Amino acid sequence: MKVSLTPHQQKFIAKKMENGGYLSRSEVVREALRVYELAEQEDGGPELEAALRHSLRSARKKYLPGHFSALASRNGRRAIAA
Repeated sequence: MKVSLTPHQQKFIAKKMENGGYLSRSEVVREALRVYELAEQEDGGPELEAALRHSLRSARKKYLPGHFSALASRNGRRAIAA
């Protein structure tokens, strides 16, 4: 699959790799898609949405794999693999 990104998006991904501990551009994009998928769930509550938005703004990757799935499960929502 080939994806075209704007210059701004390319810089954003490069910054995430430098500051967030990502090993590849693909890793950044995969995590962004997981976050987007969680945000798109119909039953996403305010606590989950706030956590997702915070993670997108944070300079460092502070969440362990499965963090958002665990949060969604704790709130009685369907979890997806992270």
